[in-house]
Amino acid sequence: MKTTLSSLLFSAFLLVGCADDSSFLTSLDSEFTQQSTSPNWVKLPADLGQGFGVETEYSVSKLIKGKDGGTIKLEFEIERPGNEFGDFEVEAKVKIKKHSFPDNEERLFTITMDPENAYLKISPSPNTLLKHIKVSWTIEGIDVSNINPDTFNFIYVGDGNEILQTSKDQLKINYNKHKLKVKNAIINPVSTVNTPSGSRYAFSR
Repeated sequence: MKTTLSSLLFSAFLLVGCADDSSFLTSLDSEFTQQSTSPNWVKLPADLGQGFGVETEYSVSKLIKGKDGGTIKLEFEIERPGNEFGDFEVEAKVKIKKHSFPDNEERLFTITMDPENAYLKISPSPNTLLKHIKVSWTIEGIDVSNINPDTFNFIYVGDGNEILQTSKDQLKINYNKHKLKVKNAIINPVSTVNTPSGSRYAFSR
């Protein structure tokens, strides 16, 4: 079930189990490696209409128990009749494993989507946890024609601006459907620079 922009503030749901498409280009990473250069961010459309701009952020929060773990979901759609790239749609999911922090604690986790660049800010920082988180994200309705599949990536940027590649099950570009997808991207809590405020997971090109 998908919500429109007008109902985003009331609920956020995720459609899971996106079907594979033969027109996707796929890249698989199996190691965590650090980058030394600044990323070239994938940009979001500038014409998303009223209510979505540099002054607006889309986010969802959830209180999670350490003994249970949990999943945070963000989903919304902006209708754009006649747009060459179709409607703008977002489906994001962040999974926190059980026992990632003391079982007797509850922590408020938040994912926030940047309105200009294709990244999610996740707080608290994964480096405050005992286990890695999993990030899945699909964006549809953007111009992907200038994204090079050889350099396309989904990366981690810590609070200290350290840049690390993620390990993921899938990383795909669908040029026909104007769509990007990453599935189960993870980064182990290896940084000692980060503070509890949060970190970013982002598409780069």
